[in-house]
Amino acid sequence: MSRNSPWIWWVFLAGQQAHSLARTGDRAGALAMLRAAEVAMEQAESRAKAHGSYDPASLAYHVAQVNHELGDRDGAIRALQRSEKVRPAVYRRARVRHRAMLAEWQVEAGRIEEAVQNWHLALDDYPQVQSGRADDRFRAMVSVTGPHRRNAPVRELLERARSMAGVQSG
Repeated sequence: MSRNSPWIWWVFLAGQQAHSLARTGDRAGALAMLRAAEVAMEQAESRAKAHGSYDPASLAYHVAQVNHELGDRDGAIRALQRSEKVRPAVYRRARVRHRAMLAEWQVEAGRIEEAVQNWHLALDDYPQVQSGRADDRFRAMVSVTGPHRRNAPVRELLERARSMAGVQSG
């Protein structure tokens, strides 16, 4: 990590703690920890551009997780989209998992067409990664899309997924 490691560690820990607090239902605590993480990220960014492995994309991911746990679907979707927009392309495995997660959340919000687009983007990179968690996301895709199998884009997505190793067709 860079010379700003203490700041980055604080941002990372605050993001993790915010997600944990949200999972336990402590809305005020989760939001307070997110604010603390955002302030710490701003301080770290003002000192240098090199952050090590925790960066604005990771913080936006934690914001997404907290929003999702607190029931703010639209806020979670926006934050995860922001995370993916600023995530460096070299993080392919995370990109596959997060795009699939985004698609799941979009289905929860009734945004099927957007979800299908994100699953296709995830499938573009899927063959180049080896990840049990990515495999889990695609098994979830098959399950989540079940009620929408009459939708032509969903059927096309499932056909594409069936042709890829590691994706179960249920």
